[in-house]
Amino acid sequence: MTSVKHLLICSSVFLALSGCGSSDDTPPVESPSYALSGTVSGLNGTVIVGVNDTRISISQNGSISLGNNFKSGNQVSLSIKQQPTNQNCAITSATTLSFSNTNIENVTVACENLPTFNISGTATGLLRPVTLQYQVNGSAEASLNIDEQGAFVLTESFAAGTAITFSVADSIGHSCSVTPTEVTVDTAISNLVLNCSTFGALSGRVTSYGTGLPISNADVSAFVISANNISSLLQQTTTDQTGRFTIGAVGYQQRIVVQAASTGFASRSDVARTSENNAETTMSIALLAADVVTTFDASAAAVISDTNSAMQVSLPASAFVTSEGLPATGSITAALTNVDASSDPAIMPGYYLATNPQTGNVQAIESFGAINAQFTDASGKALQLAQGVDATIRIPVAERADTPPATIPLMHFNQQTGIWDVEGEATLQIDEMSRPYYLGSVSHFSTWNADVLFESVRIIGCVFESDSSERLANVRIVADGTDYIGRSVTYSNSEGEFDIAVRPNSQVLLSVRDADGQSNTRIIDVGTTDYDLENCLAVSTGAMTVTLTWGENPNDLDTHFLGPRTANSVDDRFRIYFSKKQEMVNDITMYLDRDDVSSFGPEVLTVPQFPVAGRYRYAVHHYAGSGTVFQSPTRVEARVQGETFIFSPTMDEDTNSELDSWVVFDVVVTSERVINVVPVNTYMRRGSEDIADVANGTTSFSKELKSIQ
Repeated sequence: MTSVKHLLICSSVFLALSGCGSSDDTPPVESPSYALSGTVSGLNGTVIVGVNDTRISISQNGSISLGNNFKSGNQVSLSIKQQPTNQNCAITSATTLSFSNTNIENVTVACENLPTFNISGTATGLLRPVTLQYQVNGSAEASLNIDEQGAFVLTESFAAGTAITFSVADSIGHSCSVTPTEVTVDTAISNLVLNCSTFGALSGRVTSYGTGLPISNADVSAFVISANNISSLLQQTTTDQTGRFTIGAVGYQQRIVVQAASTGFASRSDVARTSENNAETTMSIALLAADVVTTFDASAAAVISDTNSAMQVSLPASAFVTSEGLPATGSITAALTNVDASSDPAIMPGYYLATNPQTGNVQAIESFGAINAQFTDASGKALQLAQGVDATIRIPVAERADTPPATIPLMHFNQQTGIWDVEGEATLQIDEMSRPYYLGSVSHFSTWNADVLFESVRIIGCVFESDSSERLANVRIVADGTDYIGRSVTYSNSEGEFDIAVRPNSQVLLSVRDADGQSNTRIIDVGTTDYDLENCLAVSTGAMTVTLTWGENPNDLDTHFLGPRTANSVDDRFRIYFSKKQEMVNDITMYLDRDDVSSFGPEVLTVPQFPVAGRYRYAVHHYAGSGTVFQSPTRVEARVQGETFIFSPTMDEDTNSELDSWVVFDVVVTSERVINVVPVNTYMRRGSEDIADVANGTTSFSKELKSIQ
């Protein structure tokens, strides 16, 4: 019995041990992990330390961790993979390490500043700031704006061994290069040369529309317009004592919007274009004198009216803020101008183009009247309506607007893009003196126009040089409505072809009016479809074109142009007027392109070249209608070889009497090919207004003639 019991106990023990498993199934014990650490000193920037194949970026001095998952027996190789800018860092402890059952905490990295050197140079030929770009050691990129010619220094210095490559960012109107383009720094570098040449230029003259007198110290701003209609300010300048301004380095631009402003005048913008074919262009901006200039207290409501028209602006109290958004205080000066383009569509700012709010497309417009309103504080700074404040305006209906609609889109002129923007609607009203006007509400002030957008038709044609018959590219073509107030402008393409948008079922005056050339004025009646011009417009370098405009009365003023048939003759002379609209002298034909008999004008005279030396005379005859030449008012614009002159009578005379001709100016052409424009401004009897034996007057302008036969 004892032996059996003993056997059972042993068996039970054996089974119990078998149920617990064998010693081979016990989980392995992990070996401990160890950390690698140390310190960095003297660092000023970022150093990259290599730990075997791992790159660790370090940007602070003090303790550093380089990993914490090393095993006993692991080998570690340390290195510097990237140095900080202008520093040299070194591992001052051992660079090859082996872990042996403990952390390694004694890695040391010491950094010190390297000697650095300046880079400088000289910039030449730039008119506006350009940007010098440079790349350091093939990766880091930086730039320096260079504002003016002369010496420049890069804002940072560079350690020896630094490799730098240079380039110049594109800049409007500048073609720039930098030499050398690559350097490796080993000492100070002072021979960097940034050399620029400029292309594209715009010059012009700002005058008073009524008198033609130059406006000095006028503010001129030029904006360039990108393909997606984004505007950027190119340059601001002021006119000199002769009203002239110059803006260089404009580049080749499809559209340059130039705004001119002066105290006592309505601001006005015009649009210019430059190209490789016409890199330098000129323009004249004539400012309308304000009709009403008055002051009122900033805290008070005000109603500003014009006694001579239905123009009016009604303002609530405390309506204005400064450019900083602060409430305006003290005295405010208001200047209001009635912009009635009945006799001259060119007085409207920009071109007659507006953005259609439904489609977003730019579309032609017809004007039914406009006003310009400007407000300034006591220091002359511009003011605007405060946010949430509206003003009520009255726009007089233009005199030549025959059938004004009952409601009309209200548009303001965007002075930066040169395009009209639709903002609201105006309704036709009659004031207490039975004068029609458009009533509307505005939230800011600029030039506001009552306009109709229309779907245009096209006049399709071509232009060529009259002497060589060569087709001309980038020539400016203008179409002015005679039975609607509107102007269209386009440019010929590289093949000398053009199409210009005009109002359907209308009459327009079509001509080339370019800084470098002109053509006769064509009178064209268009219908509801595109009009193909039968003959190309012949462009000459153009001695002179003269445009006569006036008001509703007298209803008929006539152009008279007189000159010699033989050189310097005072007896053998021609007269161009409505009964004899052209004259050929010495194979040069001069034209009265249009004679108007129903108020406003224009009448246009074209003189391709002055055929012989001598004195020519331009006069205006009061043919029919009430009023006087002075009261109308009458305006003559002469463009003589690219230069514009404005003439208006400065004194009144009963031109219904025997003194029925206003003698405007003479042109004296010398045998040395020089033109002298001589203002006359006097009244004489028709038929006796020509010269007899006149001594040379004071020369106000002279220019070498392109050709005298």
